[in-house]
Amino acid sequence: MAQNRKSYNYNNQNYNNNKQKVKHSGAKYTTYTPVSGPNKGVEQHLTTGWRLAKGELIAIKCVTTTKSNLSDKGWFGSVACTFTNTKTGVQSFHWGTMQKNGGKVVIDSMAFVINPRAKNGGYAGTFIRSN
Repeated sequence: MAQNRKSYNYNNQNYNNNKQKVKHSGAKYTTYTPVSGPNKGVEQHLTTGWRLAKGELIAIKCVTTTKSNLSDKGWFGSVACTFTNTKTGVQSFHWGTMQKNGGKVVIDSMAFVINPRAKNGGYAGTFIRSN
């Protein structure tokens, strides 16, 4: 007789040995040099990310601009970030700051971070500031 594996529920947490944790966000970082356009020949830094929010996929693109200045601590200011809901097509624009070495982007107005170096393929989501 075959045994059935059971899933137990302790304190509203499901424990099942057969299921893997589902990923809800991710991010990647790259640099490139455009061959045409207003930033021709200038190295650009690009961080892309995605997040599942209420069953909808949000695509995120953050890129340095001509207004982006590198600080002494290695952060770019005035990074253009575009959030696109892939289901509805609605776009929103926000300014953020980007770390040059790792590509981490912080958008203070939304309390949002995009971190390509987070474990398991990056992270895009809210953050809590620790003071």
